[in-house]
Amino acid sequence: MNNTKWNEIFNAFYKNECTQGTPVVRWRTKDVETGYISDWDGTWTHFGCEPREWDKIDFLQIELTKDNSVFVLDVLRQIHVPGEEHDGIISIYGYRTDVDYLR
Repeated sequence: MNNTKWNEIFNAFYKNECTQGTPVVRWRTKDVETGYISDWDGTWTHFGCEPREWDKIDFLQIELTKDNSVFVLDVLRQIHVPGEEHDGIISIYGYRTDVDYLR
């Protein structure tokens, strides 16, 4: 996935975070080089405001809740990203080519 798509994801959820009364959207990533999976985080500035090497992200996972699922899925469908949903977690992939785009 390219930098533009990662930036679009960051911008959408960062704007949501800054809007009072919107649902919390928690995320975590897996590093493609080390295999490290970060802790769940609800602060999107940690995802994209610091210098970020987008090419090191194997996947981004977003936790779906009853409060945020419609919003999260709508955003990701608009951005048109490759991913899948399992057990209330959306996984968005940086490198996999064997998954469909979210519908």
